[in-house]
Amino acid sequence: MIQLLLAAGLVMLVVSLVAYQLYQVRWLAHHGRQIIAVVTSIRQETGKSSWGLERENYYITAAWTNPRTGQRYMFWTWIMNSCPSYTRGSLIPVLIDPGNPNCYTLNF
Repeated sequence: MIQLLLAAGLVMLVVSLVAYQLYQVRWLAHHGRQIIAVVTSIRQETGKSSWGLERENYYITAAWTNPRTGQRYMFWTWIMNSCPSYTRGSLIPVLIDPGNPNCYTLNF
């Protein structure tokens, strides 16, 4: 019985986290500010999934300096099984929360 309750709690936690992420993305789509960042690095990792299938992950890092404050922000995301169309030095759109630039989503 306890295992069933723990499993149900874990499922509810995961669903809550996914729902929160979706809420943040929607909020940014309506209230966010688009800025342009510069891709500073693209790292590729090749490996196998837990099922033994080949996969490639790309980790993209971009930087932006706020012109008002001079503060530099770093953004990153990962893309699975798809080579990004960006290269190092490319300009990439980033949607940020104007009040908290650490809350962002990279637009592809």
